[in-house]
Amino acid sequence: MEERDELELHNCEDCCDGDCDCNHEIEPERFSVTDEDGIEHHFEIIYELENDGKFYWITQEFFEGEDGEPIEDENESEYVVFRAEYSEDDDSVLYSVEDEEFEKVSVAWNKIVEEMLAQADDTEEEE
Repeated sequence: MEERDELELHNCEDCCDGDCDCNHEIEPERFSVTDEDGIEHHFEIIYELENDGKFYWITQEFFEGEDGEPIEDENESEYVVFRAEYSEDDDSVLYSVEDEEFEKVSVAWNKIVEEMLAQADDTEEEE
């Protein structure tokens, strides 16, 4: 999988029309999860997708420096998938996914990445 920096993951339909060239900065949505050993892990949502009627967050773990700012990680290409269920108040409850579910979501995610890369290639050829 290509590194995240090379992907345009911004969904311009959320801010204006589908042909948007706004190039504005969007603060990534971040959250923390504490594992069974009491260790806190920080994640950044890079994409949300629907697969088989369920919603999934494609995330990347990041590490905070002493100042609370994210530290650049050279191994950023790995991603973590959470299944997200929403309450009536739009609060999200996250669930870890098992291997089989992860594989299904990974296939859908890889297809989206391929489409984004192809679209980026088409845009570069037009310029």
